Amino acid sequence: MKKRLFLSLGLLCLLAGAVYFGASHLRAEKPSAKAAVLTPVYVTLAKEGRIYDSVEALGTANATESVDVTTNVSDLLREIRFTDGQQVKKGDVIAVLEQRELLAQLAAAKARLEQENRELARLEGLLRDKAVPRQDYDQRQTTLEITRREVEEIEARIAYRTVPAPFDGVVGVRMISVGALVQPGQVITTLDDISSIKLDFTVPSTFMSSLAAGGAIEAEADALAGRVFRGNIESINTRVDPVTRAVLVRAVLPNPDGQLRPGLLLRVKLIKSERRGIILPEESILQRQQNHYVLVVSEEDSKVEERQVGVGARLPGRVEITKGLAAGERVIMRGINRVRNGQTVNVAEVLPGVPEWGADMLPDAAPAQEP
Repeated sequence: MKKRLFLSLGLLCLLAGAVYFGASHLRAEKPSAKAAVLTPVYVTLAKEGRIYDSVEALGTANATESVDVTTNVSDLLREIRFTDGQQVKKGDVIAVLEQRELLAQLAAAKARLEQENRELARLEGLLRDKAVPRQDYDQRQTTLEITRREVEEIEARIAYRTVPAPFDGVVGVRMISVGALVQPGQVITTLDDISSIKLDFTVPSTFMSSLAAGGAIEAEADALAGRVFRGNIESINTRVDPVTRAVLVRAVLPNPDGQLRPGLLLRVKLIKSERRGIILPEESILQRQQNHYVLVVSEEDSKVEERQVGVGARLPGRVEITKGLAAGERVIMRGINRVRNGQTVNVAEVLPGVPEWGADMLPDAAPAQEP
């Protein structure tokens, strides 16, 4: 009995020793396993893009030339020579009023004019032969001149009843029908030259030092989402509004495809200090007091380098880097707090950076109100 008890105790001691040895072995191997695991990080590439400062405003689109097509006489409308939305050239006839009576008068006046010319030519021959007095010749010449002026008067009255396009442009919707009695000032249609658009907007007078003819602008309309129109300042008003303390600015936007229409409300960005620079997502920047840092991952050995950089203009989500970083370098964007300078990391993924076109850098001021 005692012998079996001693054997059982021996087996228990052997088992305890094996368990202790195994646990010690696992504890010894665990640190080395941890050392082999690299911290995963997400990086983005430093990108060079277009950067500029800007002032925002609201503006209204206007046609380069715009007119209500009407007449200055009262008569029946006989012809409409356009369709809605048609492109016309300067001088093209848009509408014709009743003019048959005037055409008959013009034909009669021209017939008299021809008769007077023939009579004057006959008197010239007789005057050379001294067969008629000079007074008869002079009187016939006066009559000829009066008849010529009558012809011009009738032609002018006919022209009043023929409505031409005063400039190249696009006609609008027809407002009247053939056979209607047109009154002076009554609108037949509209005519707009929209090959380019005049954009009028107001800017606070505090930004007047930044305004100059030829300055670049960008504009967007909610009706044309995603479309950016670029143009230049044409003129700046000579007066500042004493109530709003704002100045009226007019810019010109090319409009070759006619997408912009008069009356559209556009958001305007007045571009200044345009340049090329390095742009990073805002979340990749570390700040300590007044200094800014980024964590750059080496291409060769994936080691982290903490680098101080200079920061320029900002927009929510984007930061301009003025010094300390080159385009194409890998910068940690996510996982910044899990790594330190000199550590080797595992680059899990390269994330996209800021948009290709760069950053709109806005001043610390409210946008101008709608004019």
